[in-house]
Amino acid sequence: MALEETDIVALAAKAETGIQQYSLTVVNAGISEPSSTLRLANEVAQKTAEYMGKQGKEVIVTTVTLKDYADDIAEASITFKPSERLAEAIKTVTSSDGLIAASPIYKASYSGLFKEFWDVVEQDAIANMPVVLAATGGSDRHALVPDVVMRGLFAFFRAVPAATSLMATKEDFDTPELVSREERAASELGALMLSGVRHQAPVEPASNFNW
Repeated sequence: MALEETDIVALAAKAETGIQQYSLTVVNAGISEPSSTLRLANEVAQKTAEYMGKQGKEVIVTTVTLKDYADDIAEASITFKPSERLAEAIKTVTSSDGLIAASPIYKASYSGLFKEFWDVVEQDAIANMPVVLAATGGSDRHALVPDVVMRGLFAFFRAVPAATSLMATKEDFDTPELVSREERAASELGALMLSGVRHQAPVEPASNFNW
């Protein structure tokens, strides 16, 4: 269904900055092979690239799979000094124009690996970052995790989560309902990237506030 001109997505897309090439990074906390978490994130990334392509823009998608850095993340969580390879991965994430943050759900929350990674990312590193929140789980009992649990984490970082989040079970893939939500999330993410919100400097670093 075509978006109305008053739709927030259409309005944000009209505010685009003139940049021709955008970087989109998938942060994948899935650990299985094949990974349903990565599949969900990749589907949103593909739809985001398609949306941006319709606006005449190119998107370069990079995937950071956290299990490949598990030892580095564990060490950094103790020493607070990321290894060279982990620092490079963090740089890829924080220098992006947009993110898709995807985690499997364990015990009604994102995975420990997902949390440990973000624990070693600087507090202001993704301020104003457009991000889609995505999760996979074994049942619909976890449906609220992206909005209730993950959204709070990215609010702390002062990122800009898309209004539409995603949670999928294995039965949800390829259903019209999930495809529709993926398309909606992708268009919101693309519009936020086009709006240039990521490149608007925060008024003041979060570390300067006296809580």
